[in-house]
Amino acid sequence: MKFTLVLLHCMLSALAASAQSYYFRHYQVENGLSNNGVLCSLHDKQGFLWFGTKDGLNRFDGYAFKIFRNNTADSTSIGSNFIQALYEDDQGIIWAGTDHGLYAYNRLNETFTCLPPTRHTAVKDLRMDNQGYLWFISGFTLCRYHPRKKIFHSYDTGIFFKAVSLCITEPGILWVATYDNTLEKYDPFSDRFIESNLSPGTSRGLANAGIDKIASTGIQSILIGTTNRGLKLFDIVSGACTDIITYNDDRTGIFVRDILRTSTDEFWVATESGLYIYNIRSGAVTNLKKQYNNPYSLSDNAIYTLTKDNEGGVWAGTYFGGINYYSALYNSFEKFFPKTGENSISGNAVREICRDTSGNLWVGTEDAGLNEIKAGSQRFTYYNTTAGKGGLSYSNIHGLLPLGNELLTGTFEHGLDILNITSGKVSEHFSQKNYPSLTSDFIYTIYKTKAGVILLGTEGGLCSFNRKEHTFSAIPYVPKENFIASIFEDSYGNIWVGTFTQGVYHFNPKTGVHGNFRYINQNKNGLSNNRVNGIMEDSQHVLWFATEGGITRYDPQHQLFRTFSAGDGFPSNVIYRSLEDKRGNIWVSTSKGLVCMNLNTLQLQIYTTANGLLSDQFNYNSAFNDNGNLYFGSVKGMIRFNPDNFIKTTFIPPVYITGFQVYDKELLVNQQGSPLKKSITYYDKITLSYKQSSFSLDFAALSYSAPEMTRYMYKMEGLDKEWTYLKSNRKVYFTELSPGTYTFMVKASSNTNSWNDRPTTLIIKISPPVWLSPFAYLAYIVAAGLLCFFLIRNYHLRVHAKNRRKIEFLENEKEKEIYHAKIEFFTNVAHEIKTPLTLIKLPLEKTLQTKGLLPETIENLQMMEKNTNRLIDLTNQLLDFRKTENDGFALTFVRSDISEFLIDLFQS
Repeated sequence: MKFTLVLLHCMLSALAASAQSYYFRHYQVENGLSNNGVLCSLHDKQGFLWFGTKDGLNRFDGYAFKIFRNNTADSTSIGSNFIQALYEDDQGIIWAGTDHGLYAYNRLNETFTCLPPTRHTAVKDLRMDNQGYLWFISGFTLCRYHPRKKIFHSYDTGIFFKAVSLCITEPGILWVATYDNTLEKYDPFSDRFIESNLSPGTSRGLANAGIDKIASTGIQSILIGTTNRGLKLFDIVSGACTDIITYNDDRTGIFVRDILRTSTDEFWVATESGLYIYNIRSGAVTNLKKQYNNPYSLSDNAIYTLTKDNEGGVWAGTYFGGINYYSALYNSFEKFFPKTGENSISGNAVREICRDTSGNLWVGTEDAGLNEIKAGSQRFTYYNTTAGKGGLSYSNIHGLLPLGNELLTGTFEHGLDILNITSGKVSEHFSQKNYPSLTSDFIYTIYKTKAGVILLGTEGGLCSFNRKEHTFSAIPYVPKENFIASIFEDSYGNIWVGTFTQGVYHFNPKTGVHGNFRYINQNKNGLSNNRVNGIMEDSQHVLWFATEGGITRYDPQHQLFRTFSAGDGFPSNVIYRSLEDKRGNIWVSTSKGLVCMNLNTLQLQIYTTANGLLSDQFNYNSAFNDNGNLYFGSVKGMIRFNPDNFIKTTFIPPVYITGFQVYDKELLVNQQGSPLKKSITYYDKITLSYKQSSFSLDFAALSYSAPEMTRYMYKMEGLDKEWTYLKSNRKVYFTELSPGTYTFMVKASSNTNSWNDRPTTLIIKISPPVWLSPFAYLAYIVAAGLLCFFLIRNYHLRVHAKNRRKIEFLENEKEKEIYHAKIEFFTNVAHEIKTPLTLIKLPLEKTLQTKGLLPETIENLQMMEKNTNRLIDLTNQLLDFRKTENDGFALTFVRSDISEFLIDLFQS
């Protein structure tokens, strides 16, 4: 009987629905994951997420997966693709347990090293104690290894036990769950294990439960996950073992795969039948399972691993469905959308939202009629067109107005329905056919003034509706044929009417004062667009017009307009509606997201599907403030949230450079031609050759709640003067940078609008080509110096040679002058000598011709004649030499008696 009551309590607890909704984001092979079978996970100290799968190890930065697989040609790759355990030690080394050994991952050079004793065994469940020993299970053998001391030791199963799971309790005590379903406590002083005494009778069937996982609660107890009897709580002090959850809804046993502590009191339990969330203080248990008609539910019920990141998000790895990510920040918006075969909202295109006097919420859709959510319930009641009497006239609902026990329902081109809330049937129907004074059958919006006047905004203008008399009257202050989009009464009793083409009209029913504001080109003190979709008055009595050219603020007291649009940071100029929360912030629905605007600082906070919205595109006239709970309708359903319940976070994500490409080719560590000797993530300074001057850098801020909303700004010192802002791109390109030293800096801001105080930096030095290197410039200087030296030297030599030639010329000229002077002198002398000789020769010849001269006298005279002739010949030669100097030398041939010449020569 006692067991039955305990079982019933556990089943009721498991079936109890939590008021909190859990929405999951999914990452699968289509998103870059290597395999949907995720067996283990890790969040490292740097902020990266690691997932071990059946086909490789994955590192995730919030945007992309980097996959590490076995490569038989690379001895530094991981030895197996089947990863079943991950752990980061105190040195930052990541240990990966595979089915073929334990591998240490070196972050710097991105290499894996196998621990030799484990090379051919399956390794799982890694833990490190306070003494720096890494404990793990190899096969069923408990092992320990000291990474610093390189000491390995194993505990033989034949002597000790077969280990199946490990945990470390405070203060650093190792506990081992065994194959025989016992718990062993390790005593480091004696190097022995002490078997804990599990008190019998406190937990049924523990001996046959099959322990698969144990985890410390941090409060002198251990959670025990079994293979067929669910989750149990073991009290270390008393030895008592208590059942927490035992069976699934179908009475099958619960197989526990992993246990994760997510907060002081809350534990998440991964099982083969979904997630169980256990509050250890209250004892409450919530079961989350895959819902095939809900894209935000778990993707698979077989959950193998759980990990918590530094933003509080929980990552659940499944056997077939990849990774499921839950973040409280992502769950700020409660979602209402159609679910086939389940009680839910009926349509996608949600239009009017309102609440009646009984507290029932009414939601009109444009594609599936009307929805009612009873007060205090999550059950939906549908109202649609029916063949019989009492159904809505059309399923395309636009205007809604609760009026006592009635709901006035405006439709698209089918007039006005009066729905009796009690009976749930349409009691009356109004259309132009039966009521010609109705300006149009397209009832776009319905509004009740403080005076009780019911106003209908239609495609054909504005009219009032008298419920008692069933009459319609046109409002004279607004011209007919205007398409009315919105109606609002301010705190002063003025009625404001927004139109599709003519701006906004205003009138005061009591005073008759009326007017019209329109968009005028180049007029900043006016509307930004003539299509006014919504009108709101804030707590400062300032009006806000939602237009398709931005949202315009109008101060009636000072008659000043100011428009906020895409140029001011809004994601779109198409504004649908706006609401003010209790803190005075304005929430604005647009065609590209939801915007929260702080009226004091004018700072914008943008929310999109990345933050948990159903769609970035909202819908016309679809907003409702329900005492602080804000509702907005979109084209994919409705969201509800309370800004006061938003989790405030000051988390500023760290930024890492994650990729480096040269000419769009990724560079790998120690790759031939690669400048990377270690991972680019750990570089402070890198040197590139001039051939690598065109490159690109990838970077990522490790924030996972809404990575698509993270913004970046970067600056390349040495190239850029200002910071460049990026909205979504995480890659920057630099082309043909000149040789030199640059500093790349990047900052990030998550959705908190807070930027990193210190940017991530990388100094990039681009080396010049050889002919532009410092040594080359030195050689050029030396060569230029030598060239200048030789040029100057050559110049001086040439000048010297020129001067020398000039001197030689002058000397030659001088010598010539002296020579000519000498010649002139000798010539003159020759002339002077020749004349007397001629005068001597003639008498001498005559004397020789005198007969009777003595032979001796004749001989003397002949001697005298001979020498005279000789002197004359010499003087002639001198004169001929001078003639040769002046006129050149010419040979003159004459006949001569050689015998006479010889005799004369002999005699001389």
